[in-house]
This record gives sequence, structure tokens and C-alpha cells, in this order.
Amino acid sequence: MKFAVLTAVVVAANLACALASDTAESTKQPERIVARPAPPPEPKKLPATRRMLIERMKAFREYLRQSLPHYERKLAAQTAEVQNHRTLYEQNVISQREFDSSQQTMTNTELKADRIRHRIAEDDVALSPVEGNARAEIGALRKPAPNVYEETPTVIRYNGATPWSPALIVKVAKFFNARFNKELPISAVGQSLTHERLGYDHREAIDVAVSPQSREGRGLIAYLRRARIPFRAFRDKVPGVSTGPHIHIGMPSPRCV
Repeated sequence: MKFAVLTAVVVAANLACALASDTAESTKQPERIVARPAPPPEPKKLPATRRMLIERMKAFREYLRQSLPHYERKLAAQTAEVQNHRTLYEQNVISQREFDSSQQTMTNTELKADRIRHRIAEDDVALSPVEGNARAEIGALRKPAPNVYEETPTVIRYNGATPWSPALIVKVAKFFNARFNKELPISAVGQSLTHERLGYDHREAIDVAVSPQSREGRGLIAYLRRARIPFRAFRDKVPGVSTGPHIHIGMPSPRCV
């Protein structure tokens, strides 16, 4: 009888230890995930990489600035040629095909010049001083808890708990079209040249070119919150972070350099 009692006590003690160990492990696991520090950056390599990126951006911006006058002169000559061809076409000297061809050539050059101007403007924003209040404000933000909605003077953010995938943009676009009777104005799907130059890994995110202050922006933000889809909405351009007002759908983009 004593042996049976002793055996039961030993078994109970072992079971209690096992349960305590399992409980401790289950308690520690979330803490490890939450508190796991990011790998410390190499103190010299990261600044050097950033400096190299900035120098490349400056060099490319200078190349674009030097290229722009060439396209502007070319556009002026082609515009004059189109006007001349229009006169010849009206006089039945040349065919409509020849006239249309000269117009298309002028349009192509105009588009190239516009793209160069846009790229220069983007790089001006990206290379502007980064000590401003807006960038400091964003840099001070910490990751919010799931389903927490926050607003600051510069950015609106929501850490929705829905597992995000760019494929979900189909549902977002369907809502936007039904609500506002227009296509969702997507400005970037995944990584773009702008994000490359800014140094962000944007592969899992989508940018929508609407201001969060607008009717469409407010409606889109309300939908994303209902669907628990994470987003960041920028009210204006932020040097080194955002080139203008837009809504970033998906998790925040980490630095890739």
C-alpha cells in the first residue's frame, strides 16, 4: 500500500513538473517573438551603403538634368515639323499616314521629356534634407498592436490583422469601383524604381495614388479598416519616405539598404 501511494506521489510530481515546463515554454514563446531584437546593423557597412545609394541618385539626377535640354530641343523641332506636315496634308501633298507618323514621333518625345522631369522631381524629394519634422515623426513611430489605428499630422496607419497578400488588391479594386464608379488608381505594384532609389523593400505592398484627405481616400481607408487590411496613408510628401500623398496598402516597407 505504501509503495502504491509513493508511486502515485512520484507520478503526480513528475506530471506537475512537465505541466509547469510546458506552461513556461508556452508563456515564453510569444515573448521571444515580440522581444526578439533585430540583427544589429554593421555600424560602418550600412552608412557606407546609404552614402553609395545617395551618390548614385545624385549622379543619375545630374545625368537626367543634362539629358532634358536635348529632348526639349528635339520636341521643339518635331512640333514645328508636325505643323508643317499638317499644312502639307491639308494641301494633299503628303498622306495621312505620313502626317500621323510625325505626330506620333512628337508624342513619344514629349512623353520621354515628361518622364525625365518626373524622375528629376522624385529624386529632388528623395534627396532633400531628412531632418524635417515629418520624417522624425515617422521614424519615432513604433509598430502598433494588431488592429490598432493611429493618426499623426503626417501619416495615418492601421496594423490590420488580416494576412496581407498583393492578390487581395482585387477585392480592394472591386470595392473602389463599386463605391466611386472609377478604377482604383494604383501607382505602384510591388517594387518600383522609385522605391529602389529610396531604399525600401516594397515587393509585398501596393501604392494607391489618392490623398487620405479626399473623399476617395477616406472611403478607401474606411474599407481597409473594416476588412482589417494593414495600410499607411501619407497626407503629403515626406523627404526620403514618400514622394507625395498616397495610401500604402500592406505592411510597412523595410529598408533594403
